[in-house]
Amino acid sequence: MGRLQLIMSTEPKLNPKGVEISLTREQLKQTFMNYDTNKDGKLSWDELKSAFKYLKSRFPSIRAELAFHKCDKDENGYIDYGKEMDSLVAYAEECGFTIT
Repeated sequence: MGRLQLIMSTEPKLNPKGVEISLTREQLKQTFMNYDTNKDGKLSWDELKSAFKYLKSRFPSIRAELAFHKCDKDENGYIDYGKEMDSLVAYAEECGFTIT
């Protein structure tokens, strides 16, 4: 048991799919902003789902749905740039999508 704990503690942090990632918070934010395909300054559900798919989420639809429940504070159906985007980045970090 002690050996297993030692091996696990030296492993790099993995995202939920088990793929090592190394994005900073700023890179993660930029990744989400890159998926704002119509450049309207906010992310739709489909845009966010595509971003989580790019990030190798095992279940991007579910991840997007949970992100909306947590981050869409004004409930307008979009993740707006600003505080909602910051909340989204924090949520993604909690889910293991960044290691720095």
